[in-house]
Amino acid sequence: MKVRCMEFSTIGAEDSLEEAKARLESVDALIVWGSSNILGVLTNEHLAKSGNCGSACELDVLVDPNPELNMIWKPKFIIVTDDGEPVILSRGS
Repeated sequence: MKVRCMEFSTIGAEDSLEEAKARLESVDALIVWGSSNILGVLTNEHLAKSGNCGSACELDVLVDPNPELNMIWKPKFIIVTDDGEPVILSRGS
């Protein structure tokens, strides 16, 4: 199975959905940061929700999972990091 990597940027959990909408014009998704950790992923489908990026984002994500965890959890998004910074975003199961 070939994994399709998504173009992404990052945004803070407290940022507005209007800011997210503007950023999503040039990328597939936004990785949402909490105070020090990755919180979730935000796509255009989440913009209909209310609140800020942190409350609207998809929380069903795994960060740096091994293949066994990926098979067990079947997350909606998988994030791979390098030294704590996201470098790859893909859709999960």
